[in-house]
Amino acid sequence: MKRAAIVLALGLVTPACGLFSAAHPAATVTPSPVLPVSAPAAPSPVEEAPVAQVEPVAPADTRRVGDFYVHRFSGSYAKSPLTLTEEVVAQEDGLWVVDYTFEQPSGTKKLRVRLDPKTDAVVRVSKLDASGNESKVARSLYERLMERTSFTADENDGMVGSERGTCLVGPSELDCETKSYKVWVGDKQATLSVSHSDSVPGRDVAGDIKSDDGTLIYRSELLEMGNAESPRRGVASR
Repeated sequence: MKRAAIVLALGLVTPACGLFSAAHPAATVTPSPVLPVSAPAAPSPVEEAPVAQVEPVAPADTRRVGDFYVHRFSGSYAKSPLTLTEEVVAQEDGLWVVDYTFEQPSGTKKLRVRLDPKTDAVVRVSKLDASGNESKVARSLYERLMERTSFTADENDGMVGSERGTCLVGPSELDCETKSYKVWVGDKQATLSVSHSDSVPGRDVAGDIKSDDGTLIYRSELLEMGNAESPRRGVASR
């Protein structure tokens, strides 16, 4: 069974980059001794150095302190809408420090996550109180909250269309490509649409799943993005 998912790419992808090549010593030729025969000595074979293999260079990490993104998630898949704000607040001991604020009518939770810039792996998760003080919590809390931002359809029958247009993110109008797929959610047929813009690398601008009867099952929207004019550079930790 094929599965389809709109999974929001919250972290900017930062693969490790480097130029790798195999080092080979120069091949040496040992002179053959003069033989006491008339036949000329066969020359010693020269080992040909193999061509060095060069791996592609990964794109540079474009994150900056102060970068922020505001996403909203809604639809019948959840009891209430969720707004998620992501902000890069510092670099600390070689790690990115990113704050995630989860806002719902039932309350607000704020986590501070430290990420390895080479792999985007989560190194540490802390909960922030109203004063900005940190208390370490299990990574599973972050994972459970992030699960609320995604939805997976049960079957994907394939892409049915693609069109180019514009997407509105805050006051900015961006060139976008929207791809549509025919999917199934339980026994309901639905359409999954995902919009992407080259101006927003590493994440979707918008996505939704609508059943054929018009029910909005899932929607993700990038409401705002930018860089804070005066980013917070002091990070309290304990």
